[in-house]
Amino acid sequence: MPRFSPRALYAAYPPGFWVIWLGTLINRLGEFVVPLLGFYLSARRGLDITQVTLILSLLGVGRFISEPLGGALSDRYGPPLAMLLSLSGGALLLLALSSASTYLWIVAGVLGYSLLISLYKPAASTAVAALTSGAQRTRAYNLLYWAINVGASVAPLLGGYLSAFSFRLIFVLDAAAMGLYAALLGLFYKDETRSRASRRAAPVRLKRDPLLFTYLLAALLFAITYQGYKLLGVVFVQQGFTAAQYGQVLAVNGALVVLLGLPLGHSLARESHPRWLAVGALLLGLGFGLHAFAATLLAHMLAVVVWSLGEIVTYSISKTIIAELGRAEVRGRYIGLAGSMNGLGALISPLLGGAVLSRFGNAPLWLMLAGFSGVAALIYWRLEGAVLARRAVRVAEELAVQT
Repeated sequence: MPRFSPRALYAAYPPGFWVIWLGTLINRLGEFVVPLLGFYLSARRGLDITQVTLILSLLGVGRFISEPLGGALSDRYGPPLAMLLSLSGGALLLLALSSASTYLWIVAGVLGYSLLISLYKPAASTAVAALTSGAQRTRAYNLLYWAINVGASVAPLLGGYLSAFSFRLIFVLDAAAMGLYAALLGLFYKDETRSRASRRAAPVRLKRDPLLFTYLLAALLFAITYQGYKLLGVVFVQQGFTAAQYGQVLAVNGALVVLLGLPLGHSLARESHPRWLAVGALLLGLGFGLHAFAATLLAHMLAVVVWSLGEIVTYSISKTIIAELGRAEVRGRYIGLAGSMNGLGALISPLLGGAVLSRFGNAPLWLMLAGFSGVAALIYWRLEGAVLARRAVRVAEELAVQT
């Protein structure tokens, strides 16, 4: 078995990628506000359930609107501008939000924050796609995915501890992490992916692409299913479980992603075959379907294990595939549109799932979500040949540019 070498790992990717990776890790370790936002609004601001859920839904609205915009900005002006605008603007709005004194100002602050911060994701993904190629690209996305989930595992725990001292403190530290990442980009990231002449040129129009929009439909169905995990807490209350038990079940997801995300993702990166999208969607649907029959903590944990594997498998290659469906000059918009489906799913899933749960109960909710993911798997499977053909064309284009 080859010996692990940090120096060899660093040399395997361009310096610009490591700036993004380190900044992502710092930013995610300091992402305290969003995980604790519902608790903060309820416990410290005294808002009712309707007000809190409306505000939380604005996070999905922001993603739906701004991710395509972030992709378009990346295509036109380069990824660094969109990333710097997102991080610096988001930090300022977090500081303002910590002082918001009325419900309307909180609504405006959360919406503004969501709109700004959502510019970042397609820009970062576009930058990584431009810096890498082939299996290296998939491995790079998996390294970012790992950093994101390490932060997502640590930040809520650390933020909960810090909030006992001051909720304003977590807003300030979150903003500071974003500001530090912006400083790293400004000082150390060199955008060599687009020439100045190409940026001055007229933007390329996004042509109608049936393959893209069919892919987006599958991505939306997958996102609606995945975002259904937010209703698991409501079901746990109905079934008489405690908050600590709910936390234990969700911790299974975080632990699996951190432990298996890199080895499984790097294994799939060898070919990045689109068949794994269908496999991941099937596993996600199966896992959520198992919640319909779960009455014990162990059974719910088993369900989480299954859908977590689906999440890991799908994420391991989905970024690479969407990055290679469009030409380099429209890559950001393709990535942004795919990201907007996650935002739309985050908006639809709690509203639709909540309505089904309140009217029909627990089992129909999970079976409905499993059905959505099953349809997504079928669409991914039917698109496999078209995706392979399109990616072959894009790889040939990249090789032509390099030579």
